[in-house]
Amino acid sequence: MNTTRRFFMLGGASVLTLGLAGCFGARAPLTFDLGSVAQAGLRRRSSRVVVITLPKAVQTYDSQRVVVREAGNVLSYLPDAQWSDTLPRLVQTRLLQTFEASNFPNIGRPDDQLSVDVTLATELRAFEVDVGAGNLATVTINAKLVDERRGAIFASDSFTATRPAAVDPTGAAINALDLALQDVMSQILVWTARTA
Repeated sequence: MNTTRRFFMLGGASVLTLGLAGCFGARAPLTFDLGSVAQAGLRRRSSRVVVITLPKAVQTYDSQRVVVREAGNVLSYLPDAQWSDTLPRLVQTRLLQTFEASNFPNIGRPDDQLSVDVTLATELRAFEVDVGAGNLATVTINAKLVDERRGAIFASDSFTATRPAAVDPTGAAINALDLALQDVMSQILVWTARTA
């Protein structure tokens, strides 16, 4: 084996060793979940079948990262935390569970192969801890009800909730975001029951 080839092989092995050491030495982020909520005594105005689609989101929220908004609208992420799934999928699941736990009849997902009357389409407008606005966990979801028979939007609204939050410790930020989401999901649930 010539000297040049031996040098590159030894160098490559050293880089691989350092890379593996870096992987094993780095602390994995903690994985957090979000909760659902039940609304007692919920009444619907109709029995139409409603499906909840996957929320739309800009790339900032369409991940497992926990977003922090700093002064000047600078966005960053909590370095040691992540969601248990991508945020839109997690919110869709918890929203559906909220409807189901509240005994909302005729509710499902698009892949449930239901004969759909109404689609509840949502968009994540904010899901972050805003340290530039006084440490507030802010959740904003825009919702639209689409009549699938006519192919038209017949209702839309925006729902927001905030909770005091801190980015340190990490659990405080996650808990505040969870509570804000539960508030927003309750609002969407009641609105849908009255409107759809």
